[in-house]
Amino acid sequence: MLTAIGAYVIRRKYLVLGIWVVVILAALPFFTRADEFLKPGGFSNESFPSVKARKVLQERLELTTLTVDFVFSHPEWSPFDPRFSSAVETAVEGLTDYDEISSVVTHLDDPTRASVFSNTVHVTAGLTLELDESLDFLETITEQVDPGPLDLLVTGGPALYRDISLASERDLRRGETVAFPIATLVLLLVFGTLVAAILPAAVGGGGVLVGVAVVFFMSQGIDMSVFALNIVSLLGIGIGIDYSLFYTSRFQEELRNGKSVDDAVLAAHSRAGQAILFSAVTSLIGLLSLVAFDVMMLRSVGIGAVAVIFAALLAALTLMPAILAILGERVNRFRIGPDWSRRKSFWVPLSGWVMKRPWLVLIPTSTVLILLAVPALSMRLGTVDATILPDSLESRQGFDVLREEFGFAIRTVIPVAYIFGENGDDDPFSRGNLDRAFDIGRELERLDGVTKVTSIVNLEPSFGPEQYELLYQNPESITDVAAARIVNEAVRNGAILFLVQSDLHPFWPETRQLVTDMRALRVPEGELYVNGGASEITDIVNALYGKFPYIVAVVLGVTYLSLMLLFRSVILPLKAVLLNVLSILASYGALVFVFQEGNFSGVLNFEAMGVIEATLPILLFAIIFGLSMDYEIFLLSRVAEAYERTGDNTASVAEGLQRSGLIITGAASILIVVAASFVLADVVVVKAIGLGLAIAVFVDVTLVRALVAPAIMRIAGPWNWWLPEWLDRILPQVKRVE
Repeated sequence: MLTAIGAYVIRRKYLVLGIWVVVILAALPFFTRADEFLKPGGFSNESFPSVKARKVLQERLELTTLTVDFVFSHPEWSPFDPRFSSAVETAVEGLTDYDEISSVVTHLDDPTRASVFSNTVHVTAGLTLELDESLDFLETITEQVDPGPLDLLVTGGPALYRDISLASERDLRRGETVAFPIATLVLLLVFGTLVAAILPAAVGGGGVLVGVAVVFFMSQGIDMSVFALNIVSLLGIGIGIDYSLFYTSRFQEELRNGKSVDDAVLAAHSRAGQAILFSAVTSLIGLLSLVAFDVMMLRSVGIGAVAVIFAALLAALTLMPAILAILGERVNRFRIGPDWSRRKSFWVPLSGWVMKRPWLVLIPTSTVLILLAVPALSMRLGTVDATILPDSLESRQGFDVLREEFGFAIRTVIPVAYIFGENGDDDPFSRGNLDRAFDIGRELERLDGVTKVTSIVNLEPSFGPEQYELLYQNPESITDVAAARIVNEAVRNGAILFLVQSDLHPFWPETRQLVTDMRALRVPEGELYVNGGASEITDIVNALYGKFPYIVAVVLGVTYLSLMLLFRSVILPLKAVLLNVLSILASYGALVFVFQEGNFSGVLNFEAMGVIEATLPILLFAIIFGLSMDYEIFLLSRVAEAYERTGDNTASVAEGLQRSGLIITGAASILIVVAASFVLADVVVVKAIGLGLAIAVFVDVTLVRALVAPAIMRIAGPWNWWLPEWLDRILPQVKRVE
């Protein structure tokens, strides 16, 4: 089939080129608008218990879970100075006129909103909107609030997500600006000629442009996260250039072997094209697995990556042969670098050395890989907060003030709603409901990690249900402002709110266990609903890692079968899959060492997270597994080609390493450059993905493909190519063109 496609492209080369030019020009305007319909966040799901709990709090207790936070300060005036208080009241007085705002709470309503450390107060405007709708409204109310003589920082969910979107877009543009020029320089070093160097970048870039434009159209009908665009673009650039690089390199090799231009294109299409096709299949297997997760961010990365990789594959198998058929020998024009084909390659002595000392190579390199993976054993899954943003942004600055002055995101507060009254007794102050609520309050206080519980039955440690019943018969006797607010705001007919406080960080694994313990509590009448950030991350981790082991097993199994089909071997696919897993574990270890533990945080300009964002290991598995398999397929394709010709395993492994080494190194260097360019990102999650991918590819190419894989193949000998006869009969044949 590939030969027939190649022959058709050669005959219609100008038509194919013209179609691609039209498609690229048509896609260009939409490429620049790719983020127009993308949504912030995407780390939750409507079916999560935390989401249901949030809706219960909104409907039954009339509580707002989405807020805009205003941080007012003055260098001289204290918070309760009449001038300060008057300025705050003037600034926010018009907010309650908006239907979208349910409440405005200032330091005059709640004195704890005045900092004890500086002349700073915290004002909260509760919204009745969902996050997606709040972004436009944010602009309206920030224009409404005039701080006058005070300094103002605006933060909170809408402001943070707005800045995440803006920072992600800047990261993408910066990454592309850095990646493409450096990738072209790497191509120039690999090929040595200007035309051959520019060609893969141009063809790969064209494929990425079309793929991202497709994402634009898909995002109008499918919810897709703004985080997906960075990852999809990174993948597209790296993979698109890689495919075109392999194709161009094989075409040049066939020309050097004396073939005509058309025959060289056909040979490249049937040989390099087959490897590219199966590489794309393995990449798609890993990335399609993301669609199985019930989280928009992962699902949208999977959908977007499929679009971009498919576009890159089409460009490599149609646009590239058309251009090469037109250029012919001119692909070698304008030499400004070394001609590696005429020089003794570094890979020749290396392959010989590995073939002579396979055990000496295998043992220490495998040990290094295992040591790199060891930190992954201490991985702590969690989620991230505003610290993923650079401190140059206003929303991050406001968050930092709230954290340092008011303890936000340091201590955990978990809202727990007790819903009751199915039998008609929905008065929260009746003796029976107070008895049950009192027992629930004491059960919550006894849980590990809980430091305090606030509710209408947790006001005074010495009180029992009898005292609370007497107290609420005369609510006017409550003189404490905080207690009065709890009585007024934390109860409704059929609902009582408990605020569970803990010194644990909201996103630590120990906090997830606390949420699990709360949900396990059983009440005799009614039901408990646990909400808050800790509850949300608990649901995310449960949803993701309940499926992850099964999805990993499916991806490994399908990849194994596809490689068995291609190489007609039982051993080679097993080796490839196991080595890929080892590369991924090494990347996980690097993530823990850098982003969880904070090593090199000063150099990389980020604040250590203390945890690994829960989606990162899954994303990296899907991405790295496919990319690492690309290099394995390109190596094994050359080894298999030599083995079919000579029947000598040792010589074939050496020849495969020699012929693919430079190209794999060049391709990997490009991907490392592209991935490393995202280390410059402002958003820490994007930075972590870039670094994790760069490290994984570097380890894969330097240790796994150059040393470990050839050493194992040398040791295995003829067993590399063993396939039981019964299995050979039932497996479909994949014809390899000679």
